[in-house]
Amino acid sequence: MRLWPLFRRRPPRILALLACRNEMRFLPDYFASVRPLVDGVIALDDGSTDGSAELLERQPEVLQLIRLPPRAGHAWDDALNHRRLIEAAWAHGPDWLLGLDADERLEQGFRERAEQEIGRARRQGLRAYRLHVRELWDAPLSYRADGLWGGKSSARFFEARRDHEFHMQRLHCYWAPLNSRLPNGDFPQADLYLYHLRMLEAEDRAARQARYESLDPGRDFQSIGYGYLTDTEGLRLERIPGGREYRPLPHPGISGLASQP
Repeated sequence: MRLWPLFRRRPPRILALLACRNEMRFLPDYFASVRPLVDGVIALDDGSTDGSAELLERQPEVLQLIRLPPRAGHAWDDALNHRRLIEAAWAHGPDWLLGLDADERLEQGFRERAEQEIGRARRQGLRAYRLHVRELWDAPLSYRADGLWGGKSSARFFEARRDHEFHMQRLHCYWAPLNSRLPNGDFPQADLYLYHLRMLEAEDRAARQARYESLDPGRDFQSIGYGYLTDTEGLRLERIPGGREYRPLPHPGISGLASQP
């Protein structure tokens, strides 16, 4: 009986994956938010010129930093950056991986709920999850809940597996392995929330629409296009429920445009 604690299952090792470019506006609060919730961060800086790479180098949570040099004709490539991060993470002994951008925040209770979901995955043979995505709108604790907004989710929390089947799509690709999908081709939904800050301000919404229309003018990566990002028809906002908030809340300096990946 005195030996039983030696055989208890250790807590899962969860690492966050961060790809960014010129995100000094969001990075300090990113680390303040994620620090107590994960066991480390694998980061990739894709040619920043605003000091983002230097800030990443100073963070004790960053277990490895991949630095790509600034270059003319820069083109953002989700799939390639995801692959670089995931393959780098394998050397750091993760059990589960989480794709989390600089302008995204996790709910305060994420760690406890994530470990519960990992337990469910073990029992049910699951290997990846979708997270609920709340697009913050006009106020730090309100999100858009009408239409497609209320059901947004993203497959980005997944078991680290060396046979990861990568989704090689340049924009809007899955973080999670394609070979971790359910038989119906989708990913199961976790009771986990993340919050997207770059839809909080009207000027950011307009900038995001313009950016994606420039990157994907033919709607090759998203058939519905990007006009919906600024369309307010049917707008309905809801407040983040108590106990599922994120921290820290945006400070006044969060407003204003910044360079985008």
